[in-house]
Amino acid sequence: MSFKNKIFCALDFSELEQTIQFTNKIKNHIGGIKIGLEFFCKNGPAGVERLKEFELPIFLDLKLHDIPNTVTKAFRNLMSLSPAYLTVHLNGGKRMIEGLIEYKKKTKLIGVSMLTSLDQNDLKKSGILCDEMSYVEKLVKIGASSGIDGVVSSPKEVKLLRKKFKKLIIITPGIRLPDDDKNDQKRTETPGKAIKNGSSLLIIGRTITKSINPISSIEKIIQNIENAI
Repeated sequence: MSFKNKIFCALDFSELEQTIQFTNKIKNHIGGIKIGLEFFCKNGPAGVERLKEFELPIFLDLKLHDIPNTVTKAFRNLMSLSPAYLTVHLNGGKRMIEGLIEYKKKTKLIGVSMLTSLDQNDLKKSGILCDEMSYVEKLVKIGASSGIDGVVSSPKEVKLLRKKFKKLIIITPGIRLPDDDKNDQKRTETPGKAIKNGSSLLIIGRTITKSINPISSIEKIIQNIENAI
């Protein structure tokens, strides 16, 4: 896999045409696209079908989380879109995750551990009395024992997770170049450090989408990885 293919651009736009135009601009420089709630709530399955015309792997990041029966029904509806990856929250529990395995077909089921917008203080305020790494590891163990294909984790946990869960796909948001703003992300790292530590795929949004020259930014990301490996 080339380093280009490790980069999935997070298309956090609401408007379909804007999303199509931007994807058309960068399609030959990335490995796939990530579509989240912002896009999906405005454009729905029809919007995803339009983006499938680019023939890029689609990471459908809807973070499903509800009682097992509801999540299973929603998941089965989404399978008609055949995304390459689809996310659920690991803290939905073992029974919720296990109920999806038989329906996922070729889609990789990905469990979200701890959002990169949260940190130790947020855990404490929620009454979770363990450190970030311990919390993430507990969630990943639930996912791994339930048959999940991979997990989403901040780059701060990747190195230890890779040592303990060698076969899991590890997808990493919270990626920033050294001179980027963190914005609402708290647990961040550079692209090169994340890949070196064992990340399988990088989810990168504003570094690319807010850039004056998105292709140049992608090239900088690839250079950062090459310099680290």
